[in-house]
Amino acid sequence: MPTPTRDEFVAQVIEIVHKRFPLLTIVPADEDFAVRIKPKKDRGQGHLASLENLYRMTALDPKDVTHHVERWAVELLRASEGHPDEDGPFEGLKERIMPMILPAQFCDEAYDTVVSQPLIEGLRVAYAIDSDRTISYIAKKLFDGWEISLDDLHEQAIDNLVTRSEEMHANVAQDDAGNITLIILSQRDGYDAARILLPTLHDRLSEHLGSPFVAAIPHRDILLCFRYDKETVDRLAPQIAEDYTKMPHQVTEQLLLVTPDGVAPYSG
Repeated sequence: MPTPTRDEFVAQVIEIVHKRFPLLTIVPADEDFAVRIKPKKDRGQGHLASLENLYRMTALDPKDVTHHVERWAVELLRASEGHPDEDGPFEGLKERIMPMILPAQFCDEAYDTVVSQPLIEGLRVAYAIDSDRTISYIAKKLFDGWEISLDDLHEQAIDNLVTRSEEMHANVAQDDAGNITLIILSQRDGYDAARILLPTLHDRLSEHLGSPFVAAIPHRDILLCFRYDKETVDRLAPQIAEDYTKMPHQVTEQLLLVTPDGVAPYSG
């Protein structure tokens, strides 16, 4: 089945949503590759929703487009209806706060709705509240109401990430001599890319990969760590670039260095 053009996909999404949710209004948005969706009784502009991640997801699974679109619409409606976490106290939510790594441009465009701080050039560490079915970014208004520092928020998020990562399993690849050249972390819980921030990552993996080692986070559901040698980098770089282009929830195609002092840009 050929992948639809973006214009064809917008029309396809509108048709599926109209059929499944007749009480909703959904129309193409003026913004590039997006729609506006709202209940028909709502007189407002509606919720602006980018189709980029949905488009990539359906391209990976073209046989189940209707399911993906319907699920996307349900999650979008839940988000637009508001969530009690939006006014929740820090003490009540702190165990569900998680870090995420996002493109800096995304954070800049959503300044009021995404609390974040720089990681390296082009990337920022953002913070979210984890729920059973959704991940909600912490808005500046909610954070300001907590009256805590950004360092306190970051420390809590990292502690939660460490706890969630205790039972993680990794996939490894070896060379002909039996040396580990690649370690892949992919729990697909939304926080794999953020695991590059784990405080013990360097110490635990450097005994297998050497120090420093190279890492890649082309999208949020994978963290690849591999040896800092030209042959390994040249072999993996094309696939990393392809994953960044094709997979939903893209983060970055640039490679990173994991050092004893933290994460740094990879310069080749």
